[in-house]
Amino acid sequence: YRQAKKERTRANEEATELRKEILQSLEDMQAGVIPKKDPDCPDYLGPPRCNFVGSCRLGVGNKPTSALSYRRDYNNYDAEGPSNQHLVLPEEDRNKIEHHAKGHLHSFVKSGACVKIMDVPSQVSDEQLLTSLTMHCKIKPPSAVWSSSVFVPTVSSSRSSSRTPYNREAYAVFPSTAAKEDMFDNLQKANEDASRHHRREDRHKDRRPRFLDLEVDCTDIYGRRELDADGKGGAPPKKKKDDDSKIPSKRCKVFISTSLISSSQPVSVLSAAVSSRERISGDKEDAKTISRALDEARGIEAGNCLSDLMLLLYPGNELASADEEDILDIAIAYLRRVHLFSFYNGCTSATDVGDVLSDSHPSGTIHLRLRNADEILRKTADENGTVAMDEDGGDVETEKGDAAEGSSAGRDMLVTRLNDSIAKALENAKIMEDRGPGCVVDEETDMAARDIETSEQNSREQWMQNHEIMDEDGRARCSFHFCRKLFKDKAFLQKHLLKKHSDQLRAERGKCHDGVMMVAWDNDEKRPVPPILLDCGSKFGLVHSAITGSGRPIANDPEPDLWKEEEERIAEEEKRYQERQAAAEAAAKAREEDQLQRKENNTFSKGNFIDVDDMVEEKVELKFENIDVAPATKPKKKKRKKSLL
Repeated sequence: YRQAKKERTRANEEATELRKEILQSLEDMQAGVIPKKDPDCPDYLGPPRCNFVGSCRLGVGNKPTSALSYRRDYNNYDAEGPSNQHLVLPEEDRNKIEHHAKGHLHSFVKSGACVKIMDVPSQVSDEQLLTSLTMHCKIKPPSAVWSSSVFVPTVSSSRSSSRTPYNREAYAVFPSTAAKEDMFDNLQKANEDASRHHRREDRHKDRRPRFLDLEVDCTDIYGRRELDADGKGGAPPKKKKDDDSKIPSKRCKVFISTSLISSSQPVSVLSAAVSSRERISGDKEDAKTISRALDEARGIEAGNCLSDLMLLLYPGNELASADEEDILDIAIAYLRRVHLFSFYNGCTSATDVGDVLSDSHPSGTIHLRLRNADEILRKTADENGTVAMDEDGGDVETEKGDAAEGSSAGRDMLVTRLNDSIAKALENAKIMEDRGPGCVVDEETDMAARDIETSEQNSREQWMQNHEIMDEDGRARCSFHFCRKLFKDKAFLQKHLLKKHSDQLRAERGKCHDGVMMVAWDNDEKRPVPPILLDCGSKFGLVHSAITGSGRPIANDPEPDLWKEEEERIAEEEKRYQERQAAAEAAAKAREEDQLQRKENNTFSKGNFIDVDDMVEEKVELKFENIDVAPATKPKKKKRKKSLL
């Protein structure tokens, strides 16, 4: 309940920042600044009205050269949610966020005033992180800390995910970039002083490390340091040690990334069927309808709603003549930044901005439309057959000569899933709009939250009475055994208790949540408790098994599923082996037939042509009959020359 109210405050602040960006962009346009058109923007789109409109355009995605499948595991998302339908391009330079769609980044991410905190244990609260960061700030402390969901491993995710179990990521938002850099400088000095023997060389003294260590005091989630033994400020029984009245201190170490978060925002390129211009008009109306319903349900202030921002960008009758694709992209940017809503992947909203920044929710990914989608669809139609558009804007592929009418089974699966998600989002938006801004979460949760607030108020008054000691002369004394300060009257004592001992009051008010939390714990079928290890034999060893169930918690035996997977794997390998054998036999048979065919065609193909390189065996028969032999003659003797001397 309180988290939802905190998120509403953030949404209104982000809508205000959006309005400021639009006003600044319009002022630049009136001052003569010519908005630049993205070089990857389609030719049919003219120059943007202002730089803000140009930064929101999504139809600039390039076809990947080496696409990777979308491998994000949404552990806290519905099974009917996002599917592996798009292509994530971590190495595609032209599709990175540095070049396109900067208008879809949150204001604190775009300005570089946000810091990522990693490996945060589940027992560390956001308030403790905020306190630890404030200790290293000299200019201004962080304005807020947002955390992602804690990763709870399951049987399927524990073996495939690389995330640390029961840890989370947090994001601290600073008022300005200068305040963030000041915190980095102070924290870096503290790290160097803590590890003097590991100091870097002088030539690296100006280089900031990629990660900084931050020690967090997680002694007590309420910030208490002293014990309140009897609930009235009394000290615990004395023991041998003098510090028995203090809560044992606990500290942990988290890691802060010094790199910009904007560069790590994932970008995805939609398929050609989803990026088709045939969908722009319908998607624009759906996005505007969802935005209007969410603005009404979450109480966005007047002047900051999407309809008001559109009139600010396109006053008068200019909105009717504006390009529909630009209006759609502005609406999608508004939904992501203000309502944490993912339009092209699941059509759902995140409950916390930490899930968006950590990419544990579909809205963490910015989806670009394929810039030449219509051309690709046309080429595919020419190669494979004709393509007909159905009533929902989906593509129906048919073979040449077949009719496309009534062929709903051939619709593109990606378009079908997107249409179903949009229809479901429109229904949910209608329900939220009917509830009105008075309903924060739902009727049951809001009623329980109001009961808790009433109990907290009564507990506060009772706690005040239990920790005051009134003297006969009307003066009041603090009853805490480690304080015992005396005040003029009861009013000054109450101010003192709220200012100096608010940690004890927060702990007392926290007891009001125990009953509701226990009921929710009993009714929860997926409890966030550590899984148990089950012995699945020598083949699989010890395997994690999640504990589920509300009335009677149970842990399912994973061994049957593991054996089933093993049998499927063996069957798949056997099938592949048989396919390889059959392919090898077919290839050998084809080679033999080819050789025979060549031998048969050899005599007919030669003709009068003699191939000198053709090795042909020829047999020559020799006969020695009727042979005339010449008579042998004696060789003549050489005459010796007589010497004249």
